[in-house]
Amino acid sequence: MINTHNFSDSLGIKKWITDTAAGVCALIFPDRCMKCGTYITRDCQMPLSACFCPSCLDSPLPFFGTPFCPVCGRIFDAGTDHLCSSCLERRPVTKSVRAAFEYKGVIRDGIGLLKYQAKQSLALPFEYYLFSAFESYYDMDDVHLILPVPLHRSKAKKRGFNQSYFLVRNFPRLFKKKFGHNPLWAIDIHSLVRVRATVSQTGLDYSERRENLNKAFSCHHPSKVEGKNILLVDDVYTTGATCNAAAKILIRAGAARVSALVLARA
Repeated sequence: MINTHNFSDSLGIKKWITDTAAGVCALIFPDRCMKCGTYITRDCQMPLSACFCPSCLDSPLPFFGTPFCPVCGRIFDAGTDHLCSSCLERRPVTKSVRAAFEYKGVIRDGIGLLKYQAKQSLALPFEYYLFSAFESYYDMDDVHLILPVPLHRSKAKKRGFNQSYFLVRNFPRLFKKKFGHNPLWAIDIHSLVRVRATVSQTGLDYSERRENLNKAFSCHHPSKVEGKNILLVDDVYTTGATCNAAAKILIRAGAARVSALVLARA
């Protein structure tokens, strides 16, 4: 017969040890804001509070939302959702673009810290918000493959990681935790390859970005993407040159549809 009193005491002792250890770690390795260096206290309801202090966190966070262009995701200041002038003039290859945030404030700062200062701990709160956007804006059962936009091997070697992959690597786990079963889609990091090194897109206009990305991507496994609905994932969508260049290659390889999900829409 189980002694419930002893069992309860055991749970209490374990909780005390866990709480004490956490407190000691917090004293020895206090959390500091990645932006200003201030000591911070984590708020379980705010994932980014593990990385930024309340002063540096925008209030409210710049979440992506209406009104926006239903195709490219361009955000409007007022009104209702409608096609933007660019999409009316020339529809992009990417069928639709959705985001977790607008590219500004602490989100812009955080993406810079992740990409250029290797603050990889930011990927965890960012993936939480990106997964939420995936659930909100797309039919998860209508996606077959999730493809993080790849880096060229030279840049991947220099940076040490692909931030786009880091943003989705735990999606299957998050899905199973929420819905209790494995997703129908899979993450594919092999079919789409960046075969040509390109200069930074920063400061380039759309035409320059498109030329910069000419022949930058290749599909190495057409049979895997043929007939599939594909979701490209990237950190930032500005002019759309990167996602559209990748989508064009995938459509040529036989993909049925290519959409995009990004952490932030500029």
